[in-house]
Amino acid sequence: ANVSVAVGGKPGYVYPNTVIPTQFAVELPFEVAPGATTLIVTVSGAQSAAFNITLATYAPSFFTQNSVGSGLASVLTAAGNLVTLTAPAHPGDALSTYAAGLGPTSPPTATGLTTTPNKTATLPTLTVGGVLATVPFAGVVAPGEYQINFTVPANVQGTQPLVVAIGGVSSSTAVTVALAGLSAVANNASFASPGTASPGAIVSVFANSLGTTTDHLSPVLFPSIKSEGVQVTFNGTAAPLFHLVASTTQQQVDLLVPTELPAGGTVNVQLTTSAALYPNYTLTMVPANPGFYRIQDPKVTTRFNVIAQFANTAWLVLPVSTTAALGLPACSSGRNPLSVCGQPATIGDYLVLYATGLGLATPGGDPNGKPVATGSVPPADGSVLYETPTTPVVTVGGIPAKVLFSGLAPGFPGEYQIDIQIPSGVANGDDVPVKITILGASDTATISIQARAN
Repeated sequence: ANVSVAVGGKPGYVYPNTVIPTQFAVELPFEVAPGATTLIVTVSGAQSAAFNITLATYAPSFFTQNSVGSGLASVLTAAGNLVTLTAPAHPGDALSTYAAGLGPTSPPTATGLTTTPNKTATLPTLTVGGVLATVPFAGVVAPGEYQINFTVPANVQGTQPLVVAIGGVSSSTAVTVALAGLSAVANNASFASPGTASPGAIVSVFANSLGTTTDHLSPVLFPSIKSEGVQVTFNGTAAPLFHLVASTTQQQVDLLVPTELPAGGTVNVQLTTSAALYPNYTLTMVPANPGFYRIQDPKVTTRFNVIAQFANTAWLVLPVSTTAALGLPACSSGRNPLSVCGQPATIGDYLVLYATGLGLATPGGDPNGKPVATGSVPPADGSVLYETPTTPVVTVGGIPAKVLFSGLAPGFPGEYQIDIQIPSGVANGDDVPVKITILGASDTATISIQARAN
């Protein structure tokens, strides 16, 4: 009651129960014309200086479930239930979403509480995953709040972007709506370049409504092509599965992209569950899409060191602080080479880096050789080494490293190892960039390089 706002001399509507010492929510008055104007706040009779603002006719944006302007949009079913990752919508469902900034209504709406839904003077358009949806109604239903009714278009699946446009202006903040089905296919190590993969890579398929909450993590499912009724095919070829992570809201299937697929063009990916067969998802194939496997520091959550081992050991290359945060012992000269410990690398060390998506790997790196057949495992004893015909370029701290081997890790389908030697001239640090480039694609993580006492 002690706070009021005037815009262009017209009173705005201050939302009850939103006023705190540093902010509050207000509906800007409908009665002010678009253009440059001023805003003045009055608190217990004391006025602020005039604040210059510019009003646009249209400034569309969605209300979201986390109230910070990104993430899942606030979308309700016809029954009034919130659409979430665990309760997604389906094509053909009639839904309602909520937005601000859709402009004037017909008849005009007065600022403040409204009792009658007034339609927008111009009907907005709304797309789901880039597909135009049918919008039978859009209008003001509460102060500053517009409701948009729409029908989910056919052949759209997974968590998809939601965009509203009106008067030539589109919503710019990224928001999504959760639909049943496949959302994305991404590199299992880096999670980068969704929608792109290379033959023989390990990828993660993200989806909603897998029909189970049972996780299958260890031992891995490979070479099984189905788990709990969940199957993924690439141009009709069923992919061997590694993991089914179904208990999380963003459900995930880790699998091997069939090695027989082309290294260019597009393929159709289809998700099948015990209850549904979803539409095709178009995946772009490339010769390589490298991604380093990473370890996140539990205390420095922005630090993602590449998973690397010292050659011929199980010792991990880690900053001293990350080693401690993970509860691992520090490596020492008397420690068993096959026991897990952590320490930084130094100049001249030979390391093994782990990645996926390096593309074709054949016996001895023969360009005309055949890759490991889908569902098979490269010999664990290394009797046949599947190498990449193209040697990747690896830099550490921007300095090229000597690459001694690049190919599938023996006994691990889809997982590649790159053996390198740390070059001289690399500056010390716990977050030294290490970059791999092969066949025009690259990925960058970090590695710990420090001087080591003799």
